[in-house]
Amino acid sequence: MLRKFFPGLGWLQGYNRGIFKSDLLSGITIAAMLIPQSMGYALVAGLPAEYGLYACIVPPVLYALLGTSNKISMGPVALDSILILTGLSVLAEPGSDNYLELAIALTLLVGVIQFAFGLIKFGFIANFLSYPVILGYTCAAAIIIMGSQFENMLGITVDSGNIFSQIFYFVQRIGSWHWLTAGIGLIGLVFMIYPKRFFPSMPSGLILLVIGMICSGVWNAQAYGIDVIANIPRGLPTPRMPGITSDQLMALIPTAMTVALMGYVGSMSICKAQEKPTDKFNVKPNQELVAMGVANFVGSFFKAFPVSASFSRSAAFIEAGALTQVSAVVSSVVIVIVMMFLTPVFISYPLPKVLLAAIIIVSVAGLFKYGQMKALFKQNRHEFLLMLVTFVVTLVLGVQQGLLAGVVLSIARVIYTSATPHMTELGSIQGGRLFRNVNRFDDVVIRDDILIFRFDAPLYFANKDYFVDNLYRWIKQRPDNLLTSIIFDAEAVNSVDTTAILMLQKIIDNLQQQGIKLYITNAIGPVRDALHNSPLSNYMNEESMFSTIQSAIDFIDYGTSDTDRVALQTDASP
Repeated sequence: MLRKFFPGLGWLQGYNRGIFKSDLLSGITIAAMLIPQSMGYALVAGLPAEYGLYACIVPPVLYALLGTSNKISMGPVALDSILILTGLSVLAEPGSDNYLELAIALTLLVGVIQFAFGLIKFGFIANFLSYPVILGYTCAAAIIIMGSQFENMLGITVDSGNIFSQIFYFVQRIGSWHWLTAGIGLIGLVFMIYPKRFFPSMPSGLILLVIGMICSGVWNAQAYGIDVIANIPRGLPTPRMPGITSDQLMALIPTAMTVALMGYVGSMSICKAQEKPTDKFNVKPNQELVAMGVANFVGSFFKAFPVSASFSRSAAFIEAGALTQVSAVVSSVVIVIVMMFLTPVFISYPLPKVLLAAIIIVSVAGLFKYGQMKALFKQNRHEFLLMLVTFVVTLVLGVQQGLLAGVVLSIARVIYTSATPHMTELGSIQGGRLFRNVNRFDDVVIRDDILIFRFDAPLYFANKDYFVDNLYRWIKQRPDNLLTSIIFDAEAVNSVDTTAILMLQKIIDNLQQQGIKLYITNAIGPVRDALHNSPLSNYMNEESMFSTIQSAIDFIDYGTSDTDRVALQTDASP
């Protein structure tokens, strides 16, 4: 009964000391990643650094109870942070009290949306974001996030704008750069990149923060004009409801929908990428929505901003030896200890923001997948163009606009592909044993008196005109008065609607007036059922429906065929 409501408890079956040891060590490792990353992502979202730590306490524990995957690390992520900043900065000044209230209310709203989608079994919604759209959006967002950290890296303030205007501003104001800050940032980047090559499991981010804080305290970094974080509130946040008006809540809905959708899609893509046939349990999309929804909803009462699964942390989660989500609970406990006992250290040893910026830049650099973009260009130029449009629109207009453009283009492409599916003329090869596309084989044999074609899609109202246009074009290409038979190979047609049936009836009548007979072969069960319950039911007989193309040709040539009743079988009610 408990597992029904808390699927995460299923991982505790057979749990032993050895598994706990692996989860304990991996939990401490992930906490070492979470502390610097979460503080940095909070700054990206326009929030105080401690809000990132708050997001690592309650939400991961709730996901551990309700989630169905033991391979993802739940917490703040870069993409969500940039969406939050983009969506909320038009409603309030980042860092202001109103902005903080909006951020918490956004988390609550994201949780409600995800939970509601899970209850109504809307997990399939992830399928509406295609791989090219996600790739283009993710790569552009990575550049935007890295660009947003140039302020902290160079010690100057820039007006809001797209990445291109920001870069132009930085170059234009090169004389105003704070060179000491830039130098520290460069050292931070080198420290984050090179030691990883020799010590992959080393918590570079945490070590960098500790060294940076010690140096900042010893040499009084603030006196040299270096921006620092010197005050992290001690203890855990007091639970409370965010205080915003109904108008503000309505204004948050577009951003909340975007964050909820992208958070879920990102998390599911990680789950599916890590899933194996030997796994104890399979990931359940709808339950994942419920788990994320509850994690965000309850987290909002503890000043958490929206969380989802992280690509980099989830990979580290597995590499560190995590076997269950108990590892995530251990990470949360470690961060609670930090919040309870170690935050006063920031007063004496303040944290330079430039080091957080270096950590963020290195963390999100992996989201820019040039290799995958190059591979997509070679594999499918149409999908590459879709990715490129999403990438450019995101860079120029913003993350929400880019994502919307990508989704709209994906849907438009689906509609176009559905309305103009693959349809080809067939000819015989290998002595008539096989029938294949006439444009793909040099030795294909085409008879003047028989036209054979295949339609590779459902036949319905949106593509009926495309069907007719191609068929009549092939008929017109044949020598006059020689064509007597047309064979429609319907093997790839999995459904046919009323509009298409009326179209077929009209074609049959028109062809009969020209002395041409239409034969249907390889029709599958659902198509035969639809024809049986239509005005074409009388057409379903042994002289027009055949199980194979060769059977139809034998009937045309000899008036007999070895066809069986399979071609006419139907379960449809009369």
